[in-house]
Amino acid sequence: MFSPSRLSASAIAALSLVGAGLTWSIYGIETSRREEAFARLLVEAAGYVETRVEQHIALLNATRSFLAVHDEPTRREDFAAFVDGLELEAFYSGLQELGFARILRPEQEAGIEGILSRAYGGDRRVWPEPVPGLRTAIVLLEPDHTRGRASLGFDMATEEQRRAAMLKASETGAATATPPLTLDREVAIRDGQPGILVYLPVRPSGAPEIEGYAFAPVRVGDLLTAVLERYDLPLELRLADAAAPDVPLFESAGFALGGAEGDLEMRTSLSVAGREWVLSAAPSPEFGAAIQLRLTLFSAIVFPLLVVLAGVAVHWQGISIRRTRALNELVQHNVEQKDLLLREMAHRMKNSLTRVSAIARQTARESVDKAAMAESLNARLQAMSAAQDLLVMSGTDSADLAELLRFEIDQISASAANPGHLSGPPVRLDERQTHALAVVFHELATNALKYGAGAGAGGEVRVHWTMEPGPSGIHLRLTWEERTPGLPSLAGDAAPGQVSGFGTRLLEAMIGGELGGSLTRQSRPGVLTIEIRFPLNPDAQVTAG
Repeated sequence: MFSPSRLSASAIAALSLVGAGLTWSIYGIETSRREEAFARLLVEAAGYVETRVEQHIALLNATRSFLAVHDEPTRREDFAAFVDGLELEAFYSGLQELGFARILRPEQEAGIEGILSRAYGGDRRVWPEPVPGLRTAIVLLEPDHTRGRASLGFDMATEEQRRAAMLKASETGAATATPPLTLDREVAIRDGQPGILVYLPVRPSGAPEIEGYAFAPVRVGDLLTAVLERYDLPLELRLADAAAPDVPLFESAGFALGGAEGDLEMRTSLSVAGREWVLSAAPSPEFGAAIQLRLTLFSAIVFPLLVVLAGVAVHWQGISIRRTRALNELVQHNVEQKDLLLREMAHRMKNSLTRVSAIARQTARESVDKAAMAESLNARLQAMSAAQDLLVMSGTDSADLAELLRFEIDQISASAANPGHLSGPPVRLDERQTHALAVVFHELATNALKYGAGAGAGGEVRVHWTMEPGPSGIHLRLTWEERTPGLPSLAGDAAPGQVSGFGTRLLEAMIGGELGGSLTRQSRPGVLTIEIRFPLNPDAQVTAG
C-alpha cells in the first residue's frame, strides 16, 4: 500500500513526464514549422538576389548589343545618351555605371588616348604598363562623374582577377563575374565596399575577332540592401563567393551578431555569371516576433501549473489521510492512557492507604502519649500530602531534585530516631523527569515503609547524587541506600525490585522507558542499595553546589 507521500510523488512524477513529453512534441512540431518557414524565406531571398543580378546582366547584354551595332563604339555622345536613358540610379540598385574596355594593339594606343582626351577632356593616357598577351583600356564609362574619369584609360588586364574573368568571357561568350573586388578604379563612389565586375565580350556584326568587353561594376552591398528593404524580409544575410568564403560580398549588422536565433542559421548556393555564391541567413528580431513558439510556451506554462495543482491536491489528500490516522492513533493512545491512569490511581490509592497505616503503626510505637502520637502522625501525613501535591504539580516547567526527595524521605525519617541524609549538587528537573522521579521515589518510599528503613526502629535512608559524563551528554547518578539495624537481611522476597506486581513494572517503566536510564539493586544483611542512572535534559538547569 502506497503512503500519501509516495502517492503524491508518483502523481507529480507521472504528470511531469506526460507534460514534458507533450511539450517536447509541440516544441518539435513548432520548431519544424519555423524551420520550414525560414527555409522558404531563404529561398525567396535567393530568388530575389538572382533576379536582381539577372536584370543587371540583361542590361549588360543590351549594352553589348548597342556597342556591337555601332560603327563607332567609342563615340561617347551616343553611349552617354544610351546609359542616361536606362536611369541606373533609379531602377538598378548596386549598378552605378556601365563601361566598355577596348582591346588594343600597340599601334592603337596613341589613337585611343586622343579619343579619350577629346571625349572627356584633359590629357588621357592608357595605363599602367601592359602585361603580355592582352592589352585593354577603359574608353567609355557612364554616367560621367568627375572621380570616375580617373579610371579612363585603365588597362584592367593588368590585374589578375579581372584578366581571368575577361579571358573566360572570351572563351564562353557568356557573362562572367570576377571574385570579390574592391572597386576602387571602376566606380565613382570609392568607400571600400566589395563588389564584382561582370564582363561580356563585344564582337561587331560580321567581325571575326572580339573588339572589347562591355562591363558593369556591381556594388553587391547596395544590391542586397535594396532587396531587404523592398521585400521587407525578416532576415539577416551574408553573401560570399564560394571560392573566397572569408571575404563577404555583403553582411548585415545583425548577422555579424549571430542573428536573433543563431541556432536557425541556414545557407543556399547561387549561380551568378559563372561563379558560385553562398547566401547565408539568420533570423532577424522581426522573424522571432512573427513566428513564435506560442503553443510550446502555452504548454510550458500550463502543464507545470497542472502538475503543481495536482501535487497540491494529492498533498492535502495525503495530509488528510495522515491526520485521520494520527487521530485514530491518538484515540487509541488515550484509551490506553486512561486504562493506565485508572490502574495507577487504584494502585496509588492502595499504596496511600498502606502508607498511612504503616505511618500510624510506627508513630504509635514511637509515641509515649496520645498528644505526641497525634503531632507526629500529623507531620508525616502532611509530608505525604506535600509529596502528592508535588507529583500533581509536575506539569510546571521544573522542580528541584532535593525538594522532590525531601517530601518522600520526610515520611520515613520525620523523627530524630530516623534521620534522613540527602547530598548532592542542586539539580533542576524538567517536567517529564519530575513526574517520573516522583513516582519512583514514591514507590521506593512506600517499599521502605513496608519492608525497609521505615519498617523498624533505627532505620535510615541516605540519598546521594552526582553528575557524570555519559554517551548522550550529562548523566545523573543517584544512590538510594537504606540501613536497617537489627534486620538480618533485606535480600528476601520483600526487597524492592523483587516484589512482583504493578509497583515493580512501574519502576522499570519510569526509569527505563520515561528516563531512558537504568536501575541496579544490591542487598546485604541490614543494607539495601539502589542505583539509578539516566541522562539529564540538556535544557535542565544544573548548578554545582
